[in-house]
Amino acid sequence: MTAITVTLGGGRAWFYWIIATTFVLFLFNLQTGYNIINPELESSLSLSVAQIGLVASTYTVVFAICQLFSGPLLDRFGIRWITPFAITVVAIGAMLLARAENFEMLLVAEIVMALGSVFGFVGAGFVGGKWFGPAKFGLMFGFVQTASCIGSLFGGNIINECLADFSWREIIETFSYFGFCLAIVVFIFLRDSHPMTGEFSVMSVLSKLVNAARVGQIWIIMLMGAALFGTLLCMAVVWASKIIQSHGVGLSDANTASLLVWLGAGVAAAFMDKFSRMAKSRKKVVIICQVIYILSILALLYLPMDFYVACCIILILGFVSSAQMLTFTMASEVVPVELEGTSAAFVNSGMFIAGTILISLPGYLLPDTRAHELTLGDFQEAMTPIWIINIVVLVIAIVFMKDTYKQG
Repeated sequence: MTAITVTLGGGRAWFYWIIATTFVLFLFNLQTGYNIINPELESSLSLSVAQIGLVASTYTVVFAICQLFSGPLLDRFGIRWITPFAITVVAIGAMLLARAENFEMLLVAEIVMALGSVFGFVGAGFVGGKWFGPAKFGLMFGFVQTASCIGSLFGGNIINECLADFSWREIIETFSYFGFCLAIVVFIFLRDSHPMTGEFSVMSVLSKLVNAARVGQIWIIMLMGAALFGTLLCMAVVWASKIIQSHGVGLSDANTASLLVWLGAGVAAAFMDKFSRMAKSRKKVVIICQVIYILSILALLYLPMDFYVACCIILILGFVSSAQMLTFTMASEVVPVELEGTSAAFVNSGMFIAGTILISLPGYLLPDTRAHELTLGDFQEAMTPIWIINIVVLVIAIVFMKDTYKQG
């Protein structure tokens, strides 16, 4: 395989980063779109709220399992070949979703999309690390998160507006066409910064995972990241809009308010590393954010709510959720250099496993929507395990998590 070796940084690096980040924007907007269209899905396919949650959680569990192998595959084969293939797979999944006629077809569509999606966020981070250098890896990763969250905010609002004139099937089908076009662009232009080996061994991946798992602190760090990200996914993909609606806010306004979680997360993601350096502590920033996170969840559930109050609470919730970006940094700081990539995959996989559980859990605790109109009290009861889990993780982190910040 022929690859190029060039000076890092510069216009070419930014061009490749933009291409890779566009893939992430595509993925995030697909998932945000699912949050917005799920009332139409529920109605047109006669699904229960629990089934809607299960479809979303199916995506995350497949993602979590396959995520463990995404980094090693990129290390061996590079972005040149992996990325366009992954985008094509996601586009096929979107097409299946647009043409789904029942619950089983929705599950298949989510599985296919998840298989391609595992290379999105990690792939954009890979581009940042390879084309801008290891020293800027964390910074570029933060920029990816910022771009994807802000993109989800604007994209989600566009989807919300489009629902007035187009069916959910037409909207998702348009996504799939965009994906196929993006895959062609990526295949033509995207290149690796150095030759790739093309070699891959499942045993070598498993060996690295075992070595990372032997580091006790990585489990605590992963637990904190999982609570922050899993709850964010739970709220952003399914439940925030429904909770806001239960306060008496209209569907469109509730969707708009829930989308602000991406604005908060996007703005904060670019600054979390800087906050930890100013505080000279990773742990303090994560702990403070987690406390505010829990209070925001409780406020959303128990405070009197209108559209503007909901917007403020969701913005704060999104902002502090970006402390999960620090868990990637902390994980890389407790393992040897050769396990940095594996530590990221380890933590990210844990995040999506948590997302799987937290997305689906409220659905099982809610009454059957086909026999009962959901009330705010129903959501308060169903969301209780979510904030309790976050409190338990907070206590564990306060007691057992070590600060990984090093001066310099």
